[in-house]
Amino acid sequence: MARFLHLTDLHVVAEGKTASGVLDTRAILLNTIDQIIEMLSALDPVDAVLVSGDLSDDGTASSYQFVRAQLDRLGVPVLPIPGNHDHREHFRNAFSDLPFMPDCGAINWQTTVNGTLIVGLDTLIEGSGSGEVNKDGLAFLSSAMSQSVKTPTVVLMHHPPFKTGIKFMDAIGLRGIDEFSAIMRDVKHSIIILAGHVHGVHYGQVGGHSAVTAPSVCSAFALDRRTDAFIGFFTQPTGFGVLDTEMGYHWSAVPTSYNGGPYAF
Repeated sequence: MARFLHLTDLHVVAEGKTASGVLDTRAILLNTIDQIIEMLSALDPVDAVLVSGDLSDDGTASSYQFVRAQLDRLGVPVLPIPGNHDHREHFRNAFSDLPFMPDCGAINWQTTVNGTLIVGLDTLIEGSGSGEVNKDGLAFLSSAMSQSVKTPTVVLMHHPPFKTGIKFMDAIGLRGIDEFSAIMRDVKHSIIILAGHVHGVHYGQVGGHSAVTAPSVCSAFALDRRTDAFIGFFTQPTGFGVLDTEMGYHWSAVPTSYNGGPYAF
């Protein structure tokens, strides 16, 4: 079985720019990769890194070049899918050497890592913050699920297939949740769905299967369900996820850094 890092929502911009006029996401990602490398001895063996979208914030080719260079420092295969901020063709070009990367169209793919099937779904709607798994994507997902009956399976997507209660994010959430859930209900073996988009850890059940979102590498949205909740982000907490399929889809949230210790317990 396999162990994966789960990164999401890097929001890298062109050199000299900031995301949302605040975040130096190039420096944040470089520092995050430095910290993960320091943690690797505690997490090893790591088989691959899953990246669930919004690698870029501005869609520039240079942002993807920077992201790819930083992710490659981890020394494990990189398995990415696009999010709503991504530019599909610049994304594709940056990862065109990956054997499963489609040459054109939606970036839906599947690959197997150490006995675990990973199914990547493209939820990007060009020009929109919302996402969808379109008709071809749903057919791709259904076909992949029929092939994974005896294999631990991860579905990787940007927009979570459930609502979090953060109203400004639910407003740009996944369209067609019912159609997606119907396919999941037909899957009788155990799988896990990993997503991003909402810059925080949220858990749901979709068609009887677990779905979880990872914290963003660069910023966080507060869980505030009030109708007049502030629409914006915080610079912390940030982090990433670790998934172990040998332990029955054991997914853990890991903060980017630990402070104030360690102390003997």
